[in-house]
Amino acid sequence: MRAVVCRAFGPPEALVVEDMSAPAPGPGEVLVDVAAIGVNFTDLLAIEGRSQLKRQMPFVPGVELAGTVASVGEAVEGLRPGQRVLGACIHGAYAKQAALPPDALYPIPDEMDFPTASAFFIASMTSRYALVERARLTAGETLLVLGAGSGAGVAAVGIGKAIGARVVGAASSEEKLALARARGADETVLYPRQALDLEAQKRFCAVLRAAAGPRDAAPLSIGTLSTLSDKGGYDVIYDAVGGTYAEPALRALAWEGRYLSVGFAAGVPAPSLGPLLFKNAQILGIQPASDEHRLPGRSPETMRQMLDWWRQGWLRPEVTEIHPLADAGKALRRLKDRQAKGRIVLVTSNGWRSR
Repeated sequence: MRAVVCRAFGPPEALVVEDMSAPAPGPGEVLVDVAAIGVNFTDLLAIEGRSQLKRQMPFVPGVELAGTVASVGEAVEGLRPGQRVLGACIHGAYAKQAALPPDALYPIPDEMDFPTASAFFIASMTSRYALVERARLTAGETLLVLGAGSGAGVAAVGIGKAIGARVVGAASSEEKLALARARGADETVLYPRQALDLEAQKRFCAVLRAAAGPRDAAPLSIGTLSTLSDKGGYDVIYDAVGGTYAEPALRALAWEGRYLSVGFAAGVPAPSLGPLLFKNAQILGIQPASDEHRLPGRSPETMRQMLDWWRQGWLRPEVTEIHPLADAGKALRRLKDRQAKGRIVLVTSNGWRSR
């Protein structure tokens, strides 16, 4: 079978496409004919050697796929050949076939196509975990999504609206902001693509605070510190960007706000903790690493809720680019250079156009 292989840590251009033996499903495994593969930022970290999950060379990258069950090993229950599924794995998705445990797979609705299914689970699950389980976002609160045009950002906007929050989406291009508005963002903010100096950070913070809108005065009487304001702010900030955008976002938090650190597309931030202290706020690292969150088959209630949101139109992956499997390096380069908006998907010849 054809597969994309990483033989040494390096840039996306170092990936090679090879013929290799197809995996055989062992006891407790399911062989999937892969039709489509979601391209994720974690794939980029893996091939560059920056992932916390170490891989033994050589390896096939890829953590998210959709396709058809080809065969099942002994002691597998609940899945059968011919069934359409999506899946999540540590590696191995950038190939025409992959062997996964059954709890890494979940049946997909007949009306969901393979490209959509391959880009659905990880971004949706991560955003739901962040907003629902960690931040406890509630109806009527105000949510800021940084990186609102990315796959995870679009999912966060949609989930925020499904919950009933007021959502402000921020991104680096009008095209990305259009994706956030399509998922229901109440207001959008355009920020510069380049790193922000101190003055630019101050301007960005002022724009964010204005977009948050007014709120009732907080019950505070501790002076007029520059990081405090009873005139607005965000109850929850979902930050998939990091870099120099994190500091001004933190300063736009409301009293007892929750800042979610989800990713570092613009670099790992080093923000001041002062704004958190003076607002009694929280910073929450988001890494849904347990299998109960990371594997779709172990999260049936979560999957049912996310698929309900999909049917209602809130949680729809914006697949903006589809490339053949052999162009995996080009797709990852676009992700690395922050040129991607929405989701990029790779496809194989395994009938990906079928529903």
